[in-house]
Amino acid sequence: MTKRLNSPDTEADVKLKTCLDKFPRVSFNMIAGAGSGKTTSLVKALNHIITTKGDVLRRRGQQVACITYTEIAAQEIWNDVESNPLVHVSTIHSFLWTIIKPFQKDIKKWVIQRIGEKQFDIKSKIDNPRTRISKDKLYRQLEKLNFQALTIESIPYFGYGTGSNYSKGILGHDDIIKLAISMIEDFKMLGTIVSQKYPYIFVDESQDTFPHIVTSFKKIDSLHSETFCLGFFGDPMQKIFPTGVGEIPVEEKWETITKPENFRCSQQILKTINAIRKPADGLEQIGGRIEEGEPVEGSSQIFILPIDEFRTENVNKVQQWMAESQKDVSWLSDNIKILVIVHRMAAIRLGFPNLYASMNDTAPSAFKDGLLDGSAWPLKPFMNFVLPVVEFYNKGSNFDILNILRNQCPKLSNGTLKGTELRKALVDLKIATDKLIEMMDISSNSTVLDVFKIIQDNNLIVLDERIVAHLSGTIASEFIEQNDGDDDSLAIEIDAMQRYFACKANEFLGYKKYCDDESPFATQQGIKGAEFEKVITILDDDESSHNLFSYDKYFGIIPLSDTDEKNIEDGKDNVIARTRRLFYVSCSRARKDLVVIYFNADVDAAKKLIGATDIFATANIYTVKDLSQN
Repeated sequence: MTKRLNSPDTEADVKLKTCLDKFPRVSFNMIAGAGSGKTTSLVKALNHIITTKGDVLRRRGQQVACITYTEIAAQEIWNDVESNPLVHVSTIHSFLWTIIKPFQKDIKKWVIQRIGEKQFDIKSKIDNPRTRISKDKLYRQLEKLNFQALTIESIPYFGYGTGSNYSKGILGHDDIIKLAISMIEDFKMLGTIVSQKYPYIFVDESQDTFPHIVTSFKKIDSLHSETFCLGFFGDPMQKIFPTGVGEIPVEEKWETITKPENFRCSQQILKTINAIRKPADGLEQIGGRIEEGEPVEGSSQIFILPIDEFRTENVNKVQQWMAESQKDVSWLSDNIKILVIVHRMAAIRLGFPNLYASMNDTAPSAFKDGLLDGSAWPLKPFMNFVLPVVEFYNKGSNFDILNILRNQCPKLSNGTLKGTELRKALVDLKIATDKLIEMMDISSNSTVLDVFKIIQDNNLIVLDERIVAHLSGTIASEFIEQNDGDDDSLAIEIDAMQRYFACKANEFLGYKKYCDDESPFATQQGIKGAEFEKVITILDDDESSHNLFSYDKYFGIIPLSDTDEKNIEDGKDNVIARTRRLFYVSCSRARKDLVVIYFNADVDAAKKLIGATDIFATANIYTVKDLSQN
């Protein structure tokens, strides 16, 4: 039994079990706020079905489907149900592929239709005199599609990958979603098959599920409601991604189960997040964190600071102020979490702004996609060789450096050098690696290009042929990933690589800490589901350049645009709702102590407007003057 299953049932858990016991079956929507134990309720529901209906499911060859947002979440739930074969846990893409992949003839028909739609779209652009895209580029795209159309009939089987390549029989993420929606809509039999194989389908993080997927699942429910149960677990206030459905419209005879408890946050933080949430859906969370039988009081405060060149210094001053006022030096350590709106803000504070910009700003998608985990091919020589050498040097472990060289250096990896030649090679490699380590020192001005030249001149490792081509200036289109010979893509990659080569090599030191989650920084969008003892949330519209969110508009510092007003009037998602949700998510990550730092050009006006919101007690609203007086 896992910890989740051993925890006491809440009122919502009892209601959910009652709902699951009903026949004809009843679908439901559980709304569970931050820190409420939503995943615990989901795991308890799965266990209840296994316990009460497991024998029937087993005899009929049926399973409970549990759809999660990420592979990590899927593995967590899979562990909680102790890998029970009656439960099918997967991401939405994997689940949809599971149900549609047997229908290969229908998949081929859909792909042919999809190619035809793309061909028609491109031809329309070619015929349109106002099209801004170059005709040559459009003709190249059309030629590629024509080639795919000719090869599709010979494809024996279609598979599923990250990106699509129809001529090789590979469907991408977007294809899976569109294809599954189309097949469920067009073929009633598929809905019957799904409902019979999976009489229970639970969707975790339902607020971030694609709206058309929700509609498709609802269609299955409407046609097979007596024997089918569709359950959503989520929280509209924690919808972060713009493609998510947000609130799940409840159908007739469905049950809505609200879970208002919060087991995570201290009393002061609970007051803050309830005040943030109140104008949205009015759900007031109750309880709060308990330690040794007593509620944890904690703290929640905001510092309103000016927009100037001393941002980083002022953040440090806030940490020092908190350490002194609470007599807690952990505020000065990496044990706290500092939440920023965009990765760029973390990059600036950790010292890799140029490296981030070169791999992100007007860079190829392959660079952007591999930036945050270090998997982009231009970064790999540093991640796999240079940084490990520096790390072992700092630890005084020459033996490990030698092992890296034995595994990666062509001079040593083939094992052909002996005697004098080997000794000379080792001396040369020692000189080269010492130079490399010197270049990576925090005080060095050496660039990424300088490091690559040392690697290349000394044959330290075998560089990716694309990097070699960029170094020599002979880059050819065949080296461009997934660009289909597109000259524009080639120009974009060359520009990004030139900016990358110009970066200071030691920017990788801060970048590595960020990739390995060894820094206190994270984004407000990327930590949903996580929790930390102490949290600093930084609000800075000026530095974020993120038009989806605006704390200045949220607090009323600057007026809403006409578009903002129209979206609110029409009941559409809007900048105020999005920012409120992001603020709620980031503040509710804190278990005990929360600090919000808000950078604004008019500190006095901001203080007055924030004071009127009741999100923070008046006594807990500070400015830079308070920092100097402590």
